[in-house]
Amino acid sequence: MYNRLQNIVKILNFQDINELWKDIQLNGLQISEKSLILDMATNNETSFFRDPNVFEFFKNEFLLKIKSNSEKIRVWSAAASTGQEMYYVAMIFEELKEKGINKNYEILGTDISDRVLKQAENGMYSQLEIQRGLPAQMMVKYFEQVQTEDSTLPYYRIKPQLKSKITLKQMNLLQYWPEIGRFDIIFCRNFLIYLSVENKKKIIDRFTKILNPEGFLILGGAESLIQLSERFEVVIYKNATVYKLKN
Repeated sequence: MYNRLQNIVKILNFQDINELWKDIQLNGLQISEKSLILDMATNNETSFFRDPNVFEFFKNEFLLKIKSNSEKIRVWSAAASTGQEMYYVAMIFEELKEKGINKNYEILGTDISDRVLKQAENGMYSQLEIQRGLPAQMMVKYFEQVQTEDSTLPYYRIKPQLKSKITLKQMNLLQYWPEIGRFDIIFCRNFLIYLSVENKKKIIDRFTKILNPEGFLILGGAESLIQLSERFEVVIYKNATVYKLKN
């Protein structure tokens, strides 16, 4: 955190952290400064196909069995970061379409960080990012290689067919939620782990209100709903733990 604050000091042209703090005390925290500090303080660790068993559950159990008769599926990636999770979900829908299983779908991606949302919207990933978990055949099928002025290494841009089903919004889960409709499944992985118990309960309760009946909540591997909510039942799929909203 100290190193991140040092970067903010340089960006805002202050001599040191103390000078930044004195300016905030004297003049208040400007919107641009607040946005920058929130952005720097947020962990944005993500990758394609992170926790493979989760995506196997989503494809083989949720889509092909639980929602086999549903023509339309709404998915929310609630801490979308730079977008790998939501794009991989879109790839799963497209892969099923090629096999004759055509489901209409919508994906909402939200994050507090404007910086990572811009990358998600651009759909541009470095060679390192693209190689973290993404199978080679999917890279070829769903990305086009591009060259940028600031790098000798290639970048990869998501093809328009995947972006067309995705909506992105900047959103702080701890504050006001705009009208976003109801969802069949919510991915909120590796976010609750940073919150107090009180805020965890608050967000989980809000999730229950916008999940469709018997909808699913997907948390990170180190997260659980133990002592946080009794509204869900635990479902174990291989090594993945997911949560189904009770009737």
